[in-house]
Amino acid sequence: MKKALLLLSSFLLGFYLVTPTSHACTVFGATGSDYVQGGGTLISKVRDEIKLWQTVKTVYPKQGYAYTGLFNGKKEIFNMGINEKGLVVFRTTAGSVPKDERKKAKRFLSPEGLRGQEFLIQNCATVDEALKHTEIFQEPTNYMMADRNKIAYVEVHSKDNYSITVKTKGYLAHTNHYINSDLLSYNQKIGKSSLTRLNRIQELLSNHKTCFTMNDFIAFTEDRNAGRYNSIFRIGNPEAEGYKTLSTMVIHIPEKGIPLLYLKWKDNPKNPQSWQIIQHPVTFKKN
Repeated sequence: MKKALLLLSSFLLGFYLVTPTSHACTVFGATGSDYVQGGGTLISKVRDEIKLWQTVKTVYPKQGYAYTGLFNGKKEIFNMGINEKGLVVFRTTAGSVPKDERKKAKRFLSPEGLRGQEFLIQNCATVDEALKHTEIFQEPTNYMMADRNKIAYVEVHSKDNYSITVKTKGYLAHTNHYINSDLLSYNQKIGKSSLTRLNRIQELLSNHKTCFTMNDFIAFTEDRNAGRYNSIFRIGNPEAEGYKTLSTMVIHIPEKGIPLLYLKWKDNPKNPQSWQIIQHPVTFKKN
């Protein structure tokens, strides 16, 4: 086992790139009564981006499930959230694939114009249902999803080139490069931030001796162990443009009952102190 880990580390270091401006999102989750206090599933995302508008809202589509979460930009594009069935969907950048290559890749759009993550959260009730929509997995990106009983991530390089990891008991974590053995060769450059954050969140998860609580996951999203550029919570350079943590989300989906949402986000890109925080049960009651 130690030999295998050393070989994997050497392989990753061969693609290692030091850069303070790389994409930086960290996603992680835990599921099962042996891992989550009270049972069910915990899932989190720390979102790093250049400054942009973010808003929180609930969508009630004419067809499909209602969902609530964070939307970004003037077009209010869905970024992360949970639907009325208790399915959570996150997406992260496959930053180890060059931006030009990612831009050229054919992207999934549903007939209604929905991107992959929004299509899944609007049309699927469980992780298993979401994983059946393999037509979505066609561009360099990563998905993480969860329901009451399961967590999963999907690493995607191209159509028919994707890898799925599922857990019904335990925890998972991901950042911005491929970590499954069948996609490692598609990492062209692994950012220092991505590798550092992955190692750190795996350390926090593996060293935790009791069942995870929502407060534990909130604390993990605030971790600043590796400095302003490489920590899970990324401060960046306050005097310059660049990628910084703009939002963090933690959701507890119990085995039975109403999920609990924690969301911290900047709602005004022109004001670096414009943090908003909500923490409340997730209900869907259309006015």
